[in-house]
Amino acid sequence: MSDRHLCCLIGLLFCASEACAADIPEYPFVFVVGRADIDTPPDLAVCSLTLRAIDLDPGKAESTVDARLKAVLATLSTKHVSPGDIESFSINKQMLTNNEYGAKGPAVIRGYDVSRALKFTARQLDSLPAIETSMVGEPNIENINCRFDRKDRKGIEADLLTKALQSARDQADKLTQPLGRHVTAAVAISKSPFDSIAGSLGLGGYSSTSELTGRMFKKSAEPDVLLVPSTIYISASVNVLFKME
Repeated sequence: MSDRHLCCLIGLLFCASEACAADIPEYPFVFVVGRADIDTPPDLAVCSLTLRAIDLDPGKAESTVDARLKAVLATLSTKHVSPGDIESFSINKQMLTNNEYGAKGPAVIRGYDVSRALKFTARQLDSLPAIETSMVGEPNIENINCRFDRKDRKGIEADLLTKALQSARDQADKLTQPLGRHVTAAVAISKSPFDSIAGSLGLGGYSSTSELTGRMFKKSAEPDVLLVPSTIYISASVNVLFKME
C-alpha cells in the first residue's frame, strides 16, 4: 500500500457568506482521501491495430485489407489467441479527392482509403512479442497498441478499495486525536476524482501523472521496444467526509 495520502483537516469553519455556507457542512468535520495501490505483473493484453490500404481501385484496396486480415488472423491462431478473443470491425472506405487540400475546380478522385480495425486479447503474454514482431513494420498494418491488464482486476480493485477505506479512517483518526477530538461515522463517501470533490470544497486539485498510465499502455514502434512490462499499476482512492466531535 502506498503511503501517499492527501489529507485535509477542516474544523469549526466560519463562512463569510450564505453561498459559501451552503457548499460545505456546518458541523466540524474532517475530509480525507484514502488511497491504496499495487504493482502487479500483468497476465493479459488487449491489443488493437488498423489494417489500411490506399489505391485508385477501391476493389484492390479492399482486397489488400482482406488479405492482410487473413494473414493477421493466421498469426494469432498459431500464437494461441482464441477466435472468441478477436473482434474485427466493419470496413471503412473513404474517397480521396484533390479538394481535401483546398484545390479549386472540379473534384478529382485521387484514390480510395480503405481501413479495418481489429482488436484481440492475448492471454499468454509470452506469445505477445512474437505476435507484435510479425506485424511491426509490415505494410498495411498501422497503430498497433496494447493495454496490459489482469484477469482478476475486479478482485484486486475490491481489495484495494477496502484498504483505501481503512486508510481513510486511519488518517482521520491520526488527524483528530492530537486535538482531543474523535471522528464518528462517515457522512459522505465518494469514488469521484479528488479534483472534483476538493474543488467543490475550495481545496486544491489533484491529477495523476502520465507515467503511471504509460506503464499500462504500449504503442509499438520498433521491435526492440516490444517488451511486456514487468508490472502494471492498479490503484483505488476514496473520498470520505467524517463528522468530528
